[in-house]
Amino acid sequence: MNENRKAPAPPRRKRRRRPGKFRRALHALSRAVLLLLLTAAAIVMMTIFFKVNTISVEGAEKYSAEEITNALDISKGDNLYLWNKMKVQEHLLEKLPYLDSVRIRRHLPDALVLTVTECRAAAAVKAEDGSYYYISSTGKILEQSTSDGGLAVVTGLEGAQMQTGKEIAPQTDAAVSAYLEIMQALSEQQMADDLQFINLQELTDVRIGCGGRFDLRIGAVDSDLSYRIRFAQTVMSERLSPSDIGRLYWDDEGRMHFVPETAEEVARSGSVSGAADAMNTIAQNPDGENGLTDSQKNNAQTSTTDSSTTDSSDTTDSADTSDSTDTSSDDTTYYDDSSYDDSGDYSYDDSYDDSYDDSDYSDESDYSE
Repeated sequence: MNENRKAPAPPRRKRRRRPGKFRRALHALSRAVLLLLLTAAAIVMMTIFFKVNTISVEGAEKYSAEEITNALDISKGDNLYLWNKMKVQEHLLEKLPYLDSVRIRRHLPDALVLTVTECRAAAAVKAEDGSYYYISSTGKILEQSTSDGGLAVVTGLEGAQMQTGKEIAPQTDAAVSAYLEIMQALSEQQMADDLQFINLQELTDVRIGCGGRFDLRIGAVDSDLSYRIRFAQTVMSERLSPSDIGRLYWDDEGRMHFVPETAEEVARSGSVSGAADAMNTIAQNPDGENGLTDSQKNNAQTSTTDSSTTDSSDTTDSADTSDSTDTSSDDTTYYDDSSYDDSGDYSYDDSYDDSYDDSDYSDESDYSE
């Protein structure tokens, strides 16, 4: 009979009761309240204990520490954290234009440290009212003054928007982009300090005055700009004598020419436009056309036609042109040397010699940076 008895059923596992909706809501509310209390406590602690007590400035020369702290949107007693660092930096850069960068650090429990770098005026642009805007090499408008301050004067930027503390937007004018590219190339060759002028009135005939001695005519600002600046620097420093003054230009075949001129003629190139100077340029170029752009050649032909109808009694300009023509016989041509490199190793004698043989240098048409 024992064999017919059924085995006892296994004990049934007790089902775990899940919390109801009310209990789940209560737990969520408790967590939210706790988080809110912790946040409020943190804010109260920051407000009470982390207040600005000292502000120090590092790296300033143009502005005093007092000027910078007064221009700051933060004062002593303000909270050390409850403000937007990016907006404070932007406001300071705009209010004090000569500041190039600002770094703000918080030092607990109550100090702010500002580390600044300053920019300097690289050039001046004449405004319509006769005043001048000082601009940095990166195009930031630094201040407005009644004089050029002895800075290099840039012509051709008169139509650009000028607002102190702001930067000229390159997209507003092709001349602005040309200025920025030229300043970068000059800085790379450490030539920015010798800048006398930049003439951007005709972007196919850009002119750069260097050290009061050289009128560097680089043509259009294109991909060859850095190379042309670098090669011109080599010619000016190593292939011309310290007493040489004149014009350097490239002809249609990529050859560089040097034509002796006076310091006054070099300075004049910084203000006169290429169209107005086309006749004078043709008189000075030994080949009559090389070194001129197509627009200059067309303008020159127009100027020739117009001049034939002018009063022949005006002899002043013709005298000036004849004086310039006399110097054309001293033209010297420089070729790109295939052995050229940044080390500046040249066997060429630095002294200027009229009998210089151009065959020592071969034109490297496939030159790449």
